[in-house]
Amino acid sequence: MVLGDDTLEEAPSANALAAKAAETNDAPSTYNVEMMESIVQRLRPEDRHQIRDMISDRGRMSGALGIACILFWWVAVHMGGESLDDSDLPASMIGDFNYYSLTLVVPAIALVATILLTMGREKGQSLTSNAGGVLAVLALFLVLEPLGRMILLGDLDTQVALTASGRLAIIATLIHLATKMMVDSILLEWVRGSMMSMGIDVLPERQDSVIEGHADEAPPLV
Repeated sequence: MVLGDDTLEEAPSANALAAKAAETNDAPSTYNVEMMESIVQRLRPEDRHQIRDMISDRGRMSGALGIACILFWWVAVHMGGESLDDSDLPASMIGDFNYYSLTLVVPAIALVATILLTMGREKGQSLTSNAGGVLAVLALFLVLEPLGRMILLGDLDTQVALTASGRLAIIATLIHLATKMMVDSILLEWVRGSMMSMGIDVLPERQDSVIEGHADEAPPLV
């Protein structure tokens, strides 16, 4: 009888421990929840429906900015480079790139820098943010290099330097904005999918119901 009682007493405790372990394994990690809250706090969606709209809007804007960058590069650099005497521009001090190569290198650096800076901020990783900052400064240097050569070395005409730096600045800016929109869209899609699969809600509570409740209250009768 004693052994039977002990067995009956141990069985519920073992089942409880197993259920607790399963619940712990299925629970979302604190790291993921904190990252989701950071994304929501920065982008400020009001509800799940607005998250879906924001995903669509940012994806559409990213595509529009990306194709605008490609078209601008095609017209202003690939097709119009000869008329703007791009072949006469001196090679870059870093990497010894000619101007045509710079119009491909600068947007690539801007793309990687934007991804690293965004992910470093959301994940709270200092090394990722540090690498993104280094690439951002490098891209800025390459964009402003023609102007710097005009001012410091005097080996470039003012109009040529302005045209060269201006085109690089436009291409880098379009790529930066397109990449930022795309990364935000992907992060919002991850937040939406995680909330649906994990059964949690990291959206801030809306105050509309509270305000309406106070507004609907009738004044006391005298």
